[in-house]
Amino acid sequence: MNRAPVQSHARSRLQACVAALLLASCTSPSWAVDRYGQAISQARAGQYDSALATLQDLLAQNPRRLDVRHDLIAVQSWAERHEEALASSRTLRLGANTPDYVLAAIGKSALSRNEGARAAQAYGLLAQRRPRSADAALGAGLALLADGKPAQADAQLRRTLVLARQDVPMLQSAFAALQARGEGQRARPFGERLLALGAQPPVAAAPAPTATPPVPAPIAAAPVVAPAPTPTLADAQATNGRHIREAIEVLDRDFTSARYAPIEAAIAENARLIEQARTQGAADVLLRLRRDRIVALRQRGQAEDALVLFRELEAEGPQPSYVVLAAADAQLQLRQPTEARALYRRVLLQEPTNAAARSGLIFAEVEAENFPAAEAVSQDQLRDSGASVSARRTDIMLMRFADRLNEAEAALNTLQAELPDDAGLWLDQGELLARRGLPRAAAERFQAVLSRSPDNIRARVGLAEAIWAQGDIAQARTAIEDLQRSAPEHPAVQRLVRAWERSKRPLLVSGATRGLGQGHVAGNNDLIWESTLYSGMFGDGQRVYANHHLARASFDDNSAKHERAGMGIEITRRDWQASMEVGQDLRNGNDAYWAVGGSRQFGDHFSVRARHESQTNDFPLKGRMPDAENYLNAPRYLHASKSLVGAAYQWNESRRIAADLAYYDFNDGNRRKSFAASWTERLYSGYGKTLDLQPAFYASANTLRDAIYFNPARDMALSVTLAGDWLTWRRYDKSFNQRAAITIGSYKQFSDVHAPGGGWMREDYGWNFFHDLRYEHEWNIGPDFSTRYGVGTRRFPYDGVYETKGYIYLHATWRF
Repeated sequence: MNRAPVQSHARSRLQACVAALLLASCTSPSWAVDRYGQAISQARAGQYDSALATLQDLLAQNPRRLDVRHDLIAVQSWAERHEEALASSRTLRLGANTPDYVLAAIGKSALSRNEGARAAQAYGLLAQRRPRSADAALGAGLALLADGKPAQADAQLRRTLVLARQDVPMLQSAFAALQARGEGQRARPFGERLLALGAQPPVAAAPAPTATPPVPAPIAAAPVVAPAPTPTLADAQATNGRHIREAIEVLDRDFTSARYAPIEAAIAENARLIEQARTQGAADVLLRLRRDRIVALRQRGQAEDALVLFRELEAEGPQPSYVVLAAADAQLQLRQPTEARALYRRVLLQEPTNAAARSGLIFAEVEAENFPAAEAVSQDQLRDSGASVSARRTDIMLMRFADRLNEAEAALNTLQAELPDDAGLWLDQGELLARRGLPRAAAERFQAVLSRSPDNIRARVGLAEAIWAQGDIAQARTAIEDLQRSAPEHPAVQRLVRAWERSKRPLLVSGATRGLGQGHVAGNNDLIWESTLYSGMFGDGQRVYANHHLARASFDDNSAKHERAGMGIEITRRDWQASMEVGQDLRNGNDAYWAVGGSRQFGDHFSVRARHESQTNDFPLKGRMPDAENYLNAPRYLHASKSLVGAAYQWNESRRIAADLAYYDFNDGNRRKSFAASWTERLYSGYGKTLDLQPAFYASANTLRDAIYFNPARDMALSVTLAGDWLTWRRYDKSFNQRAAITIGSYKQFSDVHAPGGGWMREDYGWNFFHDLRYEHEWNIGPDFSTRYGVGTRRFPYDGVYETKGYIYLHATWRF
């Protein structure tokens, strides 16, 4: 019976051992890989003699292989060879580099041999590393009892009771372990808590005798061995509860495909015990087994099955909080946040400070897009915890989810100043910086976390995303593939992999705008339609594309049309991107064209870009009419080349300044220079709503006096745009957004006109007001398709004469 308190840790530690072996085999020398894999398979199959022989042989060939020694100790402990496990670990200095599963194995073996000091050392380190683990706290408490330190043991047992407050299997395990040691008084609080949860304490076995040196028996006397108590069905239920709990621990730390084996075994064991309980008519045990099954099914991801069983039990009577909590988690797993939050609130009515229910309710409110309600729960948590670090981090997380990014950054900086060495805060900073469009700063934070904790999956995922956002496709691929090998079942890894796979699929982007009304300059009932079809990403960041451009309008009795098709390649590397394109006009002169462009990023904030087009689509449509300028002896078909350079500085997603210089060379002799600058400032962001202000300035100059198209000698415009977005509805990756924008400004124009007596004169049309109003809807139908459409009206002065036009537009993005 001395081994009972920690035997329940063995299976989960073996799974961790096997996971470690699998990871190590990726970097092991060739002489060891096959034998290592063989040892893993043998250990899984319970062939401990063969597995241990292989591991011992590998260690003999390379005594400095610390990972092999670690695995040897873990398997020896699992095989109940505790003397051997302790002997293998004698020279091992326990410290920061000792894996958790090795500490647990040493603690178990030491406790089974009444080596209290060694057990206390191992479990003590484990409890320090895993302050939220009831398992570690229980192991430390039992080890301290064995080491003769009851006051310290009581402190650990109190922690166990707090950590396992809702964990019936854990409470039963602690109760049984203490009873087995004759610690009835120390077991009592665990039994009382079980009764409060509506569960029965397990039937206690007789206390184990205190270990004493062997005393020789008289020769004539025959040894009398007391029969071991026969395990009852209640004992089997308690054991199954421990197995479920151990399996849950494996799910929390192992994200390989091997993670499911323990929980599936526990579920199968639970099913067998349920049949036995039904056969024997053990109603109380049957009830506990069915409740445990709900917890296990939810953890395995079988949420629908868990809810079916929960509803059956609910029909029979009220269920304890831990069962309702498991059902709420299952509802959330099925993306049913409204139903989940009702169950979380049921738990909180009975236990207002239940941390798991509060956390679940927060996420249910977030997933239901009810951020004020989530923040109210968070404020309760802050108050009741005395503004603990964990509660403050949760509150900051909610600010980030609610798009209150400035407030989140300020609160996080304050907390980080108080705790500058907290790696958890570094992780939060990295995720916030990534959200704000600053991947390089985010990568630095993630790297800092990984220098402290190399296996932190959140940091590894964040770093891979940050590298990808910088354009280093080759390095991002390496990071993603490494995550796929080491943690393929982690939800964040799976989301990242799905996004990566989507990037390899073709993408169609198409949009059309139809003008409604008449205009001497802009034309009548004009249409512009642009489409680009991209291939999936290939190689180290390449994709090819094909595009099509169509523009047409009528001008009095004439019409103008421009159509073009082209193809090109886009190349992305860390901090830069380039494109090259060739194509053909399908109307007018059927001219060929080419274009090259590129952009360069300097850090997270400053970027430059440049592009040259031998014939640009950014050309006045009125000039596309054949022989439009035959009176100037101009070519039959007009066109222009365009060269552009630009620069931008972005503080974050809320503030950006940009400027572009462009030069147009028309084939009718005109030369146009233009300058555009804008400042974008986010005035408000929060709860799915944003409000942006964009002041802008534009100026241009032209050399040709008598062009057919609108061509002032000089002009300039000052404007300001106010745009508001309202995320009206969202459910996970589906959403509906409304957007409204208003632009007002003033336009000043100078043009050369024919003077009354002949010649030319410069006319100043002064400053004239203009506006543009727009309203649109945007739908995201999952991650692969989105569309937006809208209506607008525009009033603008040309040569001092206003033209007012309405327009409608439709834009779609489809990855297939």
